Amino acid sequence: MPDTATTSLFERAQRRLPETHLSSNAPALLSHPTQSVTTIDAWKSVAFGVPFLFAGVGIAFGAQYAASSRKHAPDWVIYLIASFFFLAGAFLIVHGLQGVKRTAAYRREAEANPGQLWLADYHWNREGFSFSAFQEMSHRFLGAVVWYTFLIPFFWIGLTQHGLNRVFLAGACFFALVGVYFWVRWAKMLGDLFRYGDSRLNFNSFPYFLGNTFHGRLSLQHNCDAIEELTLTFRCVQERYVTTGTGENRATNVVCYELYKDAATFSRAQIASAGSSGLLVSFPIPPQQPATRLSDAPPTYWEIEALGKARGSDYEAYFLIPVYQE
Repeated sequence: MPDTATTSLFERAQRRLPETHLSSNAPALLSHPTQSVTTIDAWKSVAFGVPFLFAGVGIAFGAQYAASSRKHAPDWVIYLIASFFFLAGAFLIVHGLQGVKRTAAYRREAEANPGQLWLADYHWNREGFSFSAFQEMSHRFLGAVVWYTFLIPFFWIGLTQHGLNRVFLAGACFFALVGVYFWVRWAKMLGDLFRYGDSRLNFNSFPYFLGNTFHGRLSLQHNCDAIEELTLTFRCVQERYVTTGTGENRATNVVCYELYKDAATFSRAQIASAGSSGLLVSFPIPPQQPATRLSDAPPTYWEIEALGKARGSDYEAYFLIPVYQE
């Protein structure tokens, strides 16, 4: 039988309500990458996705078999709108089923390894954590493509439909300008990929415990000597589902809050002296902070953010750190 701590953690994961450590003055981290994919999980995500899936199928069916006189847009526009609903529903269903699978796996691991919650909380590599610049670049590219694909029907309405064209065209142009930000972030990570490649933070031990010290070594694939100044930020992050607005304007988003922060800056000479063995990284871990809870929704976790200043493309990477209660 699992011990009391294991049972308590599993019950929180089942309820999807993590312990709250968020203080009123914890700063929000804008544009910070999140571990949460959406603000709903497990069976709720499945139930929310089913209507979207069937709506997409229904719209496509109508485009296929409805009389031309009843269609108010070209078939390609109708099929495009149908694909939005279908893909959104399929994504939510798959995401929810994956969450159900992870919860079941968490329960098995927690029962099999009482007192070692880090074995059930996340599939850690004991040797270290790798940051894939290619994967991050691909995610940003996909996000930018989806954003502009979603705007296509609004541009079509604004350019072809009289009476509504000004409103829809102005709105589509505005959001297209907003989307430039996504392309800028994609271009930045593309430059990061070509110049520095993937990065790896090797752990000196596994896991790390609250009240102890983190020791590790940071290694870049190439061109580490191009970095003039490297800042490593060691922080504890808690994600929250924040709802804003009322009525039809109500929206819920994932927001990252910084519970704890420590930072160290390294010069070009210090980076160069590290050589192929990697840059030695060390941070004290305060005992009064929360432990990692990546299995919670939303999660709490520790990370090291690496930001390097260089001529041309800067360096950026994020590494999850296994910090738990001993």
